[in-house]
Amino acid sequence: MAGVEELTPEPDFSDLPTVVWVNILDHVNLVTRYRVSVTCSKLNEAFNHPTLWRKMTLHVTGNVTNYGWSKQMVVPARNIQLVRHFGKYVQNLSILISGYLDDDFGDWNDLITEVANKCRLETLALSVGTPTTAYHYIGNKSCRRNLIPLVNFIQKAFRLKKLHVMSWPMDNEDENIFEAAVSNPKLKDLEELSLFCATEKDWTSRQPVLPSPTETTYLVNHFCHLRNLSLRSPMINSELLTTLSIKGRAPLRRLQVLVNYIGQEDEFQIPEVSDRVWEEFTRKNLGVQVVLTILTRVPLHELSNFLKPSCPVHAVTFMSFSDCDSNMVLYLTERYRHTLACFECYGEEVDFENELVSLVEKSPKLDKLLYYGKICSRNVERLAELRSKHWETFIILRDNIYVESEKNIDDMFDEDQVFTETAEGTLVLVSVRKRILREEEKQTAIVRLREMAENVSKQLGYHWMPTVKKPKFSFT
Repeated sequence: MAGVEELTPEPDFSDLPTVVWVNILDHVNLVTRYRVSVTCSKLNEAFNHPTLWRKMTLHVTGNVTNYGWSKQMVVPARNIQLVRHFGKYVQNLSILISGYLDDDFGDWNDLITEVANKCRLETLALSVGTPTTAYHYIGNKSCRRNLIPLVNFIQKAFRLKKLHVMSWPMDNEDENIFEAAVSNPKLKDLEELSLFCATEKDWTSRQPVLPSPTETTYLVNHFCHLRNLSLRSPMINSELLTTLSIKGRAPLRRLQVLVNYIGQEDEFQIPEVSDRVWEEFTRKNLGVQVVLTILTRVPLHELSNFLKPSCPVHAVTFMSFSDCDSNMVLYLTERYRHTLACFECYGEEVDFENELVSLVEKSPKLDKLLYYGKICSRNVERLAELRSKHWETFIILRDNIYVESEKNIDDMFDEDQVFTETAEGTLVLVSVRKRILREEEKQTAIVRLREMAENVSKQLGYHWMPTVKKPKFSFT
């Protein structure tokens, strides 16, 4: 009909290729993924696509503590169903057990049996309860029969290339997962090994029971094809680094160290490694990168026992409760400015912005920066300018950015002054005048921060905003 606008047809999303839907479903949780899959045959096809199930995480809930009697063992039935239906596609599996393995653990054995029968894993990550500490020896130990399926699984694994053990009940000596790994000849070609290293940047247990340096060296010596190795500092000594330098081993690409220091505990001292050992380690492992994560406060003189000039430090991360100061940053600048590519500091109370700028100026390879400490807007712009579009990561905490003030409001008035005269000649209370000036200063700061964000965005080549730290327990 003349004069009537033709309606534009709505897009038909069912015409999208299956691979697009697979990518979309990969970004939603399991419940949402399932609900979407029952809407039509096209999305059901995407839901069952092998690519979507290459990575799987199984959550199991154990006892709340190893002291109490509360029973909260839960092995979700959907875990078993997921493994039965999609296990043959899974290549990367994480088993996360919160709490402790009690005597009555339901369908646990059935779950691990299904994993062993169905999955052809290349990567396995295990987090079995919280990291064991010396205090746990007097509590209820994890039930032996619930550890056996996991140990047997490691003994029979045949395609595994990456093994991550984030926590394991070290108070149960009969079921040793590390001995099981060594006894399996099909794991000889393991390429990546991570033991008791943190996955969070806030905190992890600082006093766990760990394998000794001798036990760790024996384990590492067995796996001579390792390319990536992650350990806590109490597990390392000169002998281990010498073992990693032996002729005939595959060259190591990355050594990640979680620096775990407790001043009063002999087991948690910083290992002393000579510069000669680091020099030999670097020579035998050409291009190796040493990645440090500092868990606790470590005096610089202690850390320097481990970090010698020949250590090829590639990245340094200071976790939330570690203590990084200006002297530490100057030390890193002096020794590792030629190798350092990443610097992260999650501490919000630190204040070494000028030293940070100097570190970036003198470290040509540094292209990843995360800083939660105090910093002025001018230095944020300066940091962005130093690398411009070459920054791979540039994260600054919004709440700790301040605007430089040319005047101190409190210094503008005498201590005993009650009234002051405005520009219009009106007398007002000093307290009122201070409040007005602070409000003006606040508005000026808002404008300046907006200007800073625009300037940084121009340098980086994309829309940039300072980060807003989410609460630790966020449901969003």
